[in-house]
Amino acid sequence: IEKGGVYVISGQMAEGQIRIEAKEEELVRLVLNGAELSNTHTAPIYGTEKCKVVLTLADGTKNVIWDGSEYQFETEGEDEPDAPIFTKGDLTINGTGELEVYGNYQCGIRSKDNLKVISGTITIESMDDGLKGKDSVIIRDGMLTIQAGKDGIKSNQDEDPENGFIWIDGGEITIAAKDDGIQAETALVVCGGNIHVAESQEGMAGKTVDILGGLVKAVTLDDGINSAASVETEQEKMQDQDGVYTRIAGGEIWLNAKADGIDSNGDLYFEGGVLYLSGPVSRGDGILDYNGEAMITGGTLFAAGSSGMMQIFGEKSTSNYLVICLEESRKAGSQIQLTDEEGTILGEYAPEKEFDTMILSVPGMEEGNVYYVKTGEEEDEIQVTIAGRETIFGASPDGRERRGHEPGKW
Repeated sequence: IEKGGVYVISGQMAEGQIRIEAKEEELVRLVLNGAELSNTHTAPIYGTEKCKVVLTLADGTKNVIWDGSEYQFETEGEDEPDAPIFTKGDLTINGTGELEVYGNYQCGIRSKDNLKVISGTITIESMDDGLKGKDSVIIRDGMLTIQAGKDGIKSNQDEDPENGFIWIDGGEITIAAKDDGIQAETALVVCGGNIHVAESQEGMAGKTVDILGGLVKAVTLDDGINSAASVETEQEKMQDQDGVYTRIAGGEIWLNAKADGIDSNGDLYFEGGVLYLSGPVSRGDGILDYNGEAMITGGTLFAAGSSGMMQIFGEKSTSNYLVICLEESRKAGSQIQLTDEEGTILGEYAPEKEFDTMILSVPGMEEGNVYYVKTGEEEDEIQVTIAGRETIFGASPDGRERRGHEPGKW
């Protein structure tokens, strides 16, 4: 395809390629109308130039695209393309049909510029990253199911601070990834949608992470949410990194983390929404972990895990919160229930991991008010009076006490 226009693709093609060579300013729209495309040695769809490509999934159709496990490149030393659908320019996917992509070589769907998903039912299975846009990935709507050998969704532009971002404000997204669920080089922003990271190392990661709305669920072998800048040494990772933060200002978030629940190499802000957090169990990780400052100014928080390396919120917080340290650990699934003096249930949560420490905060938790916390059986009820911004009940199970003059530190 050497010129812009609309091209309708249907039927079967084996060991072939749709090669898009239109110029940079042109728009090529491929309407996949029941297409089955494969090539065991290269990408079945390859945009070789910087033109804009739109894949439209025709209504009521199923389209399947796959490659092989070994590529043959046109010149020695090349390493592109590396996905069944690969474009050097912007790539947009829309329509109401279905698309299945099997990346047996490396990635599933990849753009060297901006990658947008507007609509459609898309299934990706890949040996490497699933959905990858170098400059950005934007998801507006659609149903995406991604199984990836590395990151599920990724943007990796590290030379331009204005790019390398991921923006999600709609859609139903399910990810099982061997590395990170969603990984942005710069900013990761979630404004809406239903995101379920069923398997990952880190659920969501970026230099900055903003969750403003939607539903997010993540099960992780490492941190639930991680914000960090790219650095070269372990010492740099331990420092307060300029411009790095995690901010939760809306939505509903469920994290089940084996390591830190939320780990920011910079700052941590909890401003709104609802956060339910399970983990960690190990003593070497914390429910919250940050290098800069942390503050809570709104929202509902039910977090439970090991006291381990836990940190709590700093003195700039304006919402009151409770820290409950139990003498004995509670098993996974034990119900936490918070009630006021009248017996009104203000919130409840059954953590998915064993826990000995809880951090609780709900709107309207005022100084001087009495609250009750149950952790399973009736006799486990704890009565506590809010003493101010920070109220701590009990001592760390390992006998550690709070560090005297470091707000938020243990």
